[in-house]
Amino acid sequence: MLRTFAFTPPMALVLALTATVATATSGGTPAVDPASTMVDEEKGWHDRLPAADRAAIDASIGFALPDFAERVDWKIEPREVDVEKLRGKVVLLQTWSCGSSAGRGVPTRLERSVKAMGDAADLEVLLLHTPEGTDKLERFVERSRPAFPLAVDASGGYCDLIGAFKRPVNVLVDRNGTVRYAGLSAKGVTEAGRKLLAEPFDPSKEPRTRPAAKAPAAPGEYPPIRGSVGAATDLRGRKAPAFMVDRWMTAEPDARGKVAIIDFWATWCGPCLRAIPHMNELANRFRGEVECVGISDESKREFEKGIEDRNLNPAMFQYALALDPKGRMKSAFGIRGIPHVAVISTDWIVRWQGHPSSLDANTVAAIVAADPGVQANADGSTASGGPPSRWAGTRRR
Repeated sequence: MLRTFAFTPPMALVLALTATVATATSGGTPAVDPASTMVDEEKGWHDRLPAADRAAIDASIGFALPDFAERVDWKIEPREVDVEKLRGKVVLLQTWSCGSSAGRGVPTRLERSVKAMGDAADLEVLLLHTPEGTDKLERFVERSRPAFPLAVDASGGYCDLIGAFKRPVNVLVDRNGTVRYAGLSAKGVTEAGRKLLAEPFDPSKEPRTRPAAKAPAAPGEYPPIRGSVGAATDLRGRKAPAFMVDRWMTAEPDARGKVAIIDFWATWCGPCLRAIPHMNELANRFRGEVECVGISDESKREFEKGIEDRNLNPAMFQYALALDPKGRMKSAFGIRGIPHVAVISTDWIVRWQGHPSSLDANTVAAIVAADPGVQANADGSTASGGPPSRWAGTRRR
C-alpha cells in the first residue's frame, strides 16, 4: 500500500552514539569500544526491510508491547493472552500471512530459530496473522497446525500499533515487558533471543507505554465535484481502489501523511509524455505534502524499450514510477484512455479525477489544505510517538 511515510527510528540516535571508537588510555592507541562492537553485531541481526517498514517497526522499540485485549482473534490455544501476565518471560511476536508461499513458510522458519535458542521454557512465542490472506487461514491451520499460539488481526489495528505491515516482521520483548528488538532475520531472532533469555527479570522496571497518536484535525472542505472525469469510472467521493504495483522502477516512495496523485500513463503515449513537465511541477511544488506516482501497465521490457526508443532520461521524472502489467488499479478505475490522474486524500478517498492538464495547483492546494492527515503530518502529530495507521482503510485482496 502506498500510504506510508518515513520517520527517524528512535534507535538511530542510540546507534550513532554507541558506534564510536574509543582511545585507549595507555599509549594513545585507538581501541574499539566494546559497546560499538556489540551494536555493529546487533545491526547484523536485522532483516532486510524497506525503509518505511524498518522505520515503523523500529519505532516500537523501547516501549511496552500493546495489550491484545479484543483487538485480535485467537485461533490456536490459548484463546486469550494477557500481556501483563507475560512479564518475567521473553516474548517473541512474529507477524505473517498465509496469503503467499513466502508467508506460509514463516511458522516453520520461526520454529527452527526458536529451537536453535535451546531449551527455553520461559520463552513465549506468538504468531500474529495480518489482514491479508485470512480467507486461506483455516485450511492452512488444519493442514499445518502451527506450533505456536496464533491470533488473527483482521482489521490491522494491532499491526498498526506495533508498526507491522504486509511484510512479515517480528518483535522481541524482554522479561521486563519492553520491546528490545524488532525486524530481525532468522539468525537475529536466535541471537537476540539468547541474549534476552540470559538477562534477569527486574519487577521494579515497568515498561513505558507508547504515546497515542494525536487526534486528527477536523477536516476542511474539499473542492466540489464538478464536470466529467473523462474515459474512466467516476470514483470521486468514494474509497479508492487498493494501491497495487508489481515493481518500482524508482525508489519506493513513502506517502503516509501525504495526498497521493496517481498518474496512469505509458511510454508509448504521446499525451502522457507531454504531461510529464506538468506532473514534475506539481510534484516539486507540493513536495512533502503530496506524493506523485506514475503507473504504467507495460512490462519491464516494454517500459525499458519505450524509455530508450523515446530518449527519455530517468532524471526527467521528479516523481516515482512503478509498473503493474496486470493493470489492476487501472482496471479498478475503469480507465479507457490515458493519461488519467486520480488525486487521493490520506483517508484514501478519491478527491479529483481527470486529464493531468486539467489538474491545476489551486485544486491540489485546496485538497491538501482540507486533508486533516496532511495537516497532522505538518504540525508534527505523526512524529509525536503515536503509531502510524497503514492498515486503516486498506482494502485487502
